[in-house]
Amino acid sequence: MAEKKAGTRRISDQAVRAKTGKGWEEWFAILDGWDAKEKGHTLSARYLAAEHGVDPWWAQSITIRYEWERGLRKE
Repeated sequence: MAEKKAGTRRISDQAVRAKTGKGWEEWFAILDGWDAKEKGHTLSARYLAAEHGVDPWWAQSITIRYEWERGLRKE
């Protein structure tokens, strides 16, 4: 049976690009370059909002999806 994706994992690349100007992989590269794995969720979301002008809801969504993709979030 196929795994059902939940929450931010269901948001398409096209949708995130339409709302933020960048796709998932672009955001992941930005967070990797900023060392988000070490800095953690809260600082990463704040960084996206403050330095990249991302709406707070989208900053949280991008950070959560990043954590899923990098194996930092389990549930």
